[in-house]
Amino acid sequence: MRLFILTESKFIYPAEVVYQKVLDIIEVGAVSAHLQFYIVGNQLPLTHQDLYTNYGNVTLLKTHQAEKLIGEVTNAIVIHFGTELKGSSQFPHYFIPLSSPSLKQNISWLSKWKQQAIFKKYIKKSATTLCINDWGIDSLRNQYPSLANRMQEAWLPVSLLPKLEWVDLSETRNELSQSNNYFLMFTPVDNLIDSLKEFSLFKKWQQTTMSLVFILDNHKQQEEAQQILKGYRYQEDIVLKTLPELKIEWLAAAYAVLLDGIDFDKTSIIEWAVHYDIPLLFNESQSQPTSWLKAGEVFLFAEKNALSNHFKLYYKDEMYRQSRAKMGKEWFVELTDHRDLNHFVKIPTDLKS
Repeated sequence: MRLFILTESKFIYPAEVVYQKVLDIIEVGAVSAHLQFYIVGNQLPLTHQDLYTNYGNVTLLKTHQAEKLIGEVTNAIVIHFGTELKGSSQFPHYFIPLSSPSLKQNISWLSKWKQQAIFKKYIKKSATTLCINDWGIDSLRNQYPSLANRMQEAWLPVSLLPKLEWVDLSETRNELSQSNNYFLMFTPVDNLIDSLKEFSLFKKWQQTTMSLVFILDNHKQQEEAQQILKGYRYQEDIVLKTLPELKIEWLAAAYAVLLDGIDFDKTSIIEWAVHYDIPLLFNESQSQPTSWLKAGEVFLFAEKNALSNHFKLYYKDEMYRQSRAKMGKEWFVELTDHRDLNHFVKIPTDLKS
């Protein structure tokens, strides 16, 4: 069976998430001798090219090469994260959504409408839309109830994250925050001012070199955040990055990860942070299902002094920080066991041509 996995997408995801999911799919399928993988992309990073081609049943293709080849084969499956391959309509397509246009902020109504139309088209054209966790399928079914029956929860283990040594993490901190320890925070730009006020309280309490790295959705939000930072007392300790730039190393080198205003689009990030023993702090939200509450500490960020007190607690009490990371690890083992026991469709070994 030939599996064409398309690494590019019409939707904005961190490229690192897509490339890692492709590696996870290859690893699961490596046990099946009948599977031949064709990884399709015009800008695959060299590091991932090397990882993919460690497997004997993997071939890397540019898009034009894949379009030519798929017109010559008789038995194939297409797996994608929000795109299409010219000439492949005769074969089953499996769509793996890693986010949803409905979750995007700070974009025009027209842009969101166009993105949603494309998103719905991919769901309708797929043999099945594969949601890789319960948060994803619940969220998407609520957003697109008329298409709920076209979605299925699937099982894709997080299998091959990079092994990072102390020197790797030190280099990451050097590049990202001038060698300082840092809190990594995913937040809407609208909540930035309140977060900065709370960070100021923390910095006043303790003269520390600790930095705060904000991950914003796009460059427009980054530019808005830069304007907000003008005149901020501790701006030398603030770093602004965008979601498409995200690297696994940023999570692994963080002191703690804070998640504000998130949905299922950050579930891979949650799992990766837990893998590297990084504690998670969640802004209390109705979107977070019960099954994900034990991944970290949940509280209301908007409550006065809540964030600053947690900054202080995690900074001064290493044992507490480690205990929160351990809690996340235990949660992930429990979640993994649940997925295994429920016999969800396994990507790619259970997919039908």
